[in-house]
Amino acid sequence: MTTESPFALDQYACVSCPVKTQNWLKTYAVDAQPIDSHLVETFREVSSHRANVAATLITRHGKNVRDLSSITEIDEQVTACVEAMTQGVPIILNAQLPVDWENHRCGIADVLLRADDSDNPKYYPGIIKDSNVLSTSVQGHSHQLLSTLVKPFLHDAENQKYQFRFESHSSDLLQLAHLWFLLRSAGFAAEDPWGAIIGTDFEDVNRCCFVSWMNLQDKLVRAFSYTSAHAWRKYTPLSRYQHEHRFRVRVGSRALQAEEAGLPLVASPVHVPECDMCEWWPECQAQLGDDVSVMIERSPLDAREIMTLRSFGILTITDLASSDVDALLPQYLPKVAHRSGADTRLRLAARRGRLIAAGIHLERLTTGAIELPSAPVEIDIDIETSSNNRVYLWGFLVDDRRLPDSEPVYYPIHRFASLTQARELELAEEAATWLMEKIQDLGETEVLVWHYSNYEISTLRRFASFRRQASPALSWLSKFTSTNFVDLLPVVKRNFFGVDGLGLKAVATEGAGFSWRDPEPSGLNSQFWFSDAIHADNAKQRQAITTRILEYNEDDTRATRALRQWLRSLD
Repeated sequence: MTTESPFALDQYACVSCPVKTQNWLKTYAVDAQPIDSHLVETFREVSSHRANVAATLITRHGKNVRDLSSITEIDEQVTACVEAMTQGVPIILNAQLPVDWENHRCGIADVLLRADDSDNPKYYPGIIKDSNVLSTSVQGHSHQLLSTLVKPFLHDAENQKYQFRFESHSSDLLQLAHLWFLLRSAGFAAEDPWGAIIGTDFEDVNRCCFVSWMNLQDKLVRAFSYTSAHAWRKYTPLSRYQHEHRFRVRVGSRALQAEEAGLPLVASPVHVPECDMCEWWPECQAQLGDDVSVMIERSPLDAREIMTLRSFGILTITDLASSDVDALLPQYLPKVAHRSGADTRLRLAARRGRLIAAGIHLERLTTGAIELPSAPVEIDIDIETSSNNRVYLWGFLVDDRRLPDSEPVYYPIHRFASLTQARELELAEEAATWLMEKIQDLGETEVLVWHYSNYEISTLRRFASFRRQASPALSWLSKFTSTNFVDLLPVVKRNFFGVDGLGLKAVATEGAGFSWRDPEPSGLNSQFWFSDAIHADNAKQRQAITTRILEYNEDDTRATRALRQWLRSLD
């Protein structure tokens, strides 16, 4: 640390990539600017749930709530927060806490809940999460201490038959620890370090959100330990947070000194899923080059596995491809004991590394011809779903192989509108009726329907299971799937290994040489397109996006056909 450039990290830094902290401080050190609290708070969520919680608390508790969200200047926010705490306001929303420069902490609590009624008011920190944080307790397990927004305080809380989802929400506990330390430095922390998490779970009686109370001195956080007899140990949120925060302070302090003193930086980047949403990724990407974490996208090694490989001098994909995995494992495995099947994961990564180094993305596992059934008429089917998993498009590509000079014809059946379950079922019945009538019109001609993965079949059977509403066509089609539907994915799995997996796009592109018309083809993207197609501002935009989706779906069906033709050509 330099006294000329103090810095403070918010509660998100302790659960985020340390390289992000390093890049922030390195940048502002060059610019010779002090690092203020608002510069590093980059992950604050904005959601309707947060607004609903605030509105409920204000409605239920009136003058006992002080909402500071309308104050925009940080200094004024801090002043207002201290004033509210000094006055002993029971519930404080959007509380910008005083910066603890000495310990490099800053932060804003979604809610502060008063701990007692004494003349010297103290508070517990709370955060609002836009997700469920509870699950139903299994018999024999301890229950969770819960209050509700109606009576939100710790003294209102009772043990109920729920469990906190520690595995997926341990980062929330570290954020609470950060906020508790901030409260302590300001002189307003309750002596017993509790914190509150308000998720989207609600109580059936009042239809009001639960407030989950967590004792930050309990051993609640599971983390890997080199020194433990077992790979994993339980830590208190306070101790685990201090470990993470100390490391980021060391990272930040070195970043401020590195430029002037010529010292090496502490943290080195590793590509993880978070990187793809980070503004610093282009800078890290340039540093990484052909690093193993960048090059292997399918079943990637995690950050600890990558850092362990680096400790053995294995940095690039070429290094991994040429490594002797059998010789490496005795030293490697003890350091990655947090991962089950770590040996298999490394072997798989090394295999992908060898293929990438050789410029191969799809490896044949078998020899000889690949036997596929065939029929005079073959139909490829592909469906598209919205983000809430409603099927809005059924695409069929009909290839009449009795007419060798004819081109396959694409038939889409769709509803570009927000679908209820009933409307979705109506569309499925329409698609099933179309296919049934198409096949019946062919008379005795044999028909095979091709798809890639089991999703289409399971979806059809799900609709057919709604027996009271389902049409005869859906019932017929559900039975037809057992005799005349063919899944191409198991065939591919038996015969190929894919560096990028064995998804349709990877295999059809690398194997069959097929290309989609859309520059960004993916099922996830199509869900965003569908939302735009029904909500865009004008008819011209909606039509353009609709056309894009239909072309994408058609290309999916044509890719299945192209892949099938390619497989039949192999010998």
